[in-house]
Amino acid sequence: MVRLMDERKTISIASVYVPNSFTFHLAQKDYDRLAPLEQSLKRELATIARRAVASEGWKLPGPPEINLVADGKGPAGTFDVEAMVVEAVEEAVPEDHAGPHTQLIDMSLAADAELIVVGKNDRSYPLSKDLITIGRLDSSDVALADPGASRRHAELRREGDDWVVLDLGSTNGTIVNGKRVNRHRLAKGDRITVGDTVLEFRRP
Repeated sequence: MVRLMDERKTISIASVYVPNSFTFHLAQKDYDRLAPLEQSLKRELATIARRAVASEGWKLPGPPEINLVADGKGPAGTFDVEAMVVEAVEEAVPEDHAGPHTQLIDMSLAADAELIVVGKNDRSYPLSKDLITIGRLDSSDVALADPGASRRHAELRREGDDWVVLDLGSTNGTIVNGKRVNRHRLAKGDRITVGDTVLEFRRP
């Protein structure tokens, strides 16, 4: 899927757009085996597409669309992938706001959540890609000048519609709501402690 995105990218004036709609043509036997997990597979594949877009600096013309169909021509264990560009449908514009209206949705850059550094002017870090690193390294997405934080302390990963925090083997551990965790699925208002820094997870 990611290889097709790369092969079929389109370079515009200021952006590189890639296909966002993928149809996996499976053998009937494989489709029957995977059918109970279809929605989970679709979410995981959409996450992979968004992650590739964020990593390569591409853009999507609309949200990722994943389809699984049982019409594969090959033997069980093989599949074909079809990639297409499907532009996002524009929302209706009220008459009193009529005028030029074009919207391209970049799912990799649309922040649906953020981390707030508690007690330090409430500094905000929008979660605008699918993998967010936290640590003392300057290259971290959330770089902390905190001696209690490890160089690569923790990371946040988007999993479908959810966010998960993972400890990266840090010296002092990653604490969520007062409890040390290796992996934790975040809920609105959860507080992550890294060293002496407290980060609050917020989303609409």
